[in-house]
Amino acid sequence: MISSAAIALGCAVVVSYELLGTSRDYENYIFYFSHVLQSHNGLDLASRFEPGFFLSVYLFGLLTSSPNLIYGLIVWAIVFLKYLSISSSRSYWFTFLVFSFYFFTRYFVLFEVTVLRAACAFSIAFFVFARKESDRAELKEVVMLAVAALFHYSAVVFLFVYLARNLTRIRVVALAIFGFAVIEISKNFFISVLPGFFSVFETYDGVGGATLVPLPYLVDLIFFMFMLGMWGKSDVAMKYCALGVAIGAAFHFGLVEHSVLASRFRELLSMFLLVYVVRASVSEYRVVRWTSLIYAVTTGVLNIYLVFVYDPLLS
Repeated sequence: MISSAAIALGCAVVVSYELLGTSRDYENYIFYFSHVLQSHNGLDLASRFEPGFFLSVYLFGLLTSSPNLIYGLIVWAIVFLKYLSISSSRSYWFTFLVFSFYFFTRYFVLFEVTVLRAACAFSIAFFVFARKESDRAELKEVVMLAVAALFHYSAVVFLFVYLARNLTRIRVVALAIFGFAVIEISKNFFISVLPGFFSVFETYDGVGGATLVPLPYLVDLIFFMFMLGMWGKSDVAMKYCALGVAIGAAFHFGLVEHSVLASRFRELLSMFLLVYVVRASVSEYRVVRWTSLIYAVTTGVLNIYLVFVYDPLLS
């Protein structure tokens, strides 16, 4: 617990003082935090972002008048929550090392440093799915996932994954195909309507199409096939992960002509890959453990190259 808090504190310092560089969204968040701090009650800005995120900013603003420190406090809370999620894992220190490597090489810069609201939703969902031991729906977990959607509206998709029952390989593929069909039929309607209700959606369109299958995503899809192949060697949480990755594919290919939306859903649902790797680290099957570890190392290193060299996210 102390080590987790210390790592979370280190992450907060790195982000608050921009030690790795400045992300594309950092100044936007600092600007937003400053305005919340300067407003009388913050309600005039409540509609700019999701209500859960606004409330968190407002409450942290009661503790400090520094927008940079507010950013750091949020990062501390969500990183600590992620580490808390694995605290009950058997072979804790091995899981701790696997999680830390994959989180910091693949997710930290993309989420905590760049898309903070999505990172909040990601952490809450990770807490639910990383600790899941049965397919029984529990009220507290449903509430937590609903709260996650209050930090980033797209996180409502986690609820649909959570409420799925009696998962099989065929059902996972069928649900993904069904989801793709629904997205194809309804996307134009929602893309035209949602900005009128949620202003944040105005920034999600008009950027152009996404690459059909980027190389890193191709690796993820290949690993998804492995997940299906290891179905009989997977626990409950890992089976939910397969469904989550499949739904992510449905969103990616269904929204491929809208690059921001496609990447947002694909990246958010990549949370299930982190859960799978964590759960696989304590699997009794060596093929599951070592293949997942090789995948994590490969994609982690590839992501470091992408975000720092090929297409830097930080300046």
